[in-house]
Amino acid sequence: MNVPFRIGATSFIYPARWLPNVERLAGRVDDIEILLFELESGLPDEAELRALVEWKGRADLTYTVHTPLNVSLASDSNSQRQTAIEQVCRAIELARPLRPHAYIVHVYLGDCEHDRVPTDLPAWRRRAAGSLEAILDRGVSPADLCIETLDYNFSHIEPVVNDLGLSVAIDLGHLHRDERPERDLLLLNLHRTRVIQWHGVDPSGRDHRSLKHYPHESARWVVDTLLSVSYRGVLTLEVFREADFEESLAVVQSLVAGEPS
Repeated sequence: MNVPFRIGATSFIYPARWLPNVERLAGRVDDIEILLFELESGLPDEAELRALVEWKGRADLTYTVHTPLNVSLASDSNSQRQTAIEQVCRAIELARPLRPHAYIVHVYLGDCEHDRVPTDLPAWRRRAAGSLEAILDRGVSPADLCIETLDYNFSHIEPVVNDLGLSVAIDLGHLHRDERPERDLLLLNLHRTRVIQWHGVDPSGRDHRSLKHYPHESARWVVDTLLSVSYRGVLTLEVFREADFEESLAVVQSLVAGEPS
């Protein structure tokens, strides 16, 4: 596709390890989101990492890295925050040879997703900022560290993003699922959005599904907006099944071509 932004896919489209996914996706997408969701369940070894680096040059790929999910950077438990910092930094160190375009991190309201808004938001922000600063102190550029939009109002974490000069990963699928103002949030943050994660929500309420489940008018607005501002970041089709990927890629191709619904 002749677009200014890079089209991305996740590293788990096919039921295989990271390298076979990259081998099959190379030439079809421009960026691959390397999913390091759970470090305990296995990681790319040195040989696989070398091969991923080779594919980056061979296919003109970039990589984004999604750091672990099962960590809490703003927990009110010191030990849990320290564990979270170490887990995220371990993922970052592992992926450094890939020279990623961005590192995506989750900052939960509590110890996991769907927790309630803390009663003391300033204290929560201080805890989040302390953990993120510790990650930056390991040699990560603030511009490379992307805070993902999750299941809460972005204004809760925005002061931390502003103070530390971080980037943002706008998850349009999450925003649509939670009926949040996705257009406003995207427009206000596009200048610091390195990654846009896009997926649909199926009739059962499950997200990370095909873009055929994303409202067509809104999808057209997304693509038209990115084209109008010559967005240079990554638009990741954040789905995890082959059928969802193929349908989502077809949706984007149709929108870029200006085809009617």
